[in-house]
Amino acid sequence: MRRFRLRLAISRQEMEDYYTGRAAVVFAQADSGESVQFPARLLRSHLDQRGVHGVFELITGDDYKLREFRRV
Repeated sequence: MRRFRLRLAISRQEMEDYYTGRAAVVFAQADSGESVQFPARLLRSHLDQRGVHGVFELITGDDYKLREFRRV
């Protein structure tokens, strides 16, 4: 299992591209320095009036398939 800690700061305006489907994938850098990508739909439940801000954990299997995405 692999764990990636992400610090996200995505404005409400930027989230519109993800929310409407114009952008389907989010690219981010984990605290470890590794680049990761994940489906933008995972952010929808974390959207507030400012956008999406906070620390998140992306958990995958050893095959890098998504297992869990959550705010920490």
